[in-house]
Amino acid sequence: MKKDELFRQDKIIRKSILLVFISIFIVLISIGLIQDNTLSYLEKQYYKTNTDSYSGVITDLLEQEDNGRTRTILINEQWRKEVPFFIYDKLQIGDSLYKNKNSDFEYFIINSKTEILKRDINKEYREKYFKKLKSIK
Repeated sequence: MKKDELFRQDKIIRKSILLVFISIFIVLISIGLIQDNTLSYLEKQYYKTNTDSYSGVITDLLEQEDNGRTRTILINEQWRKEVPFFIYDKLQIGDSLYKNKNSDFEYFIINSKTEILKRDINKEYREKYFKKLKSIK
């Protein structure tokens, strides 16, 4: 009888612990979803990218750093930048990259083809932010 009682208690404890962990997980997911959709968060993320500016020359194509859909390049031998694989395939050492302040686009200047690739790096936050602004008004 003691074994049956212990088994039943063990089963109850396991269910209780599982319910606590499931509840905590649901609360954390809910908080994350709510935060990601608040106007202040979207505004902060949008303007953070929008007001950023940088430029430089590609000094290395880091082929060993394959991150799935993105590849890493080295700019001015100082900082790394993740770029989509379809842009990475067109780049060579010596090409340039720049992003103007108050712009959502970065530009890759490909010297060998005298071509400029334009990439919208802020599309997701811009669309979410302006959609949220319209829904408030």
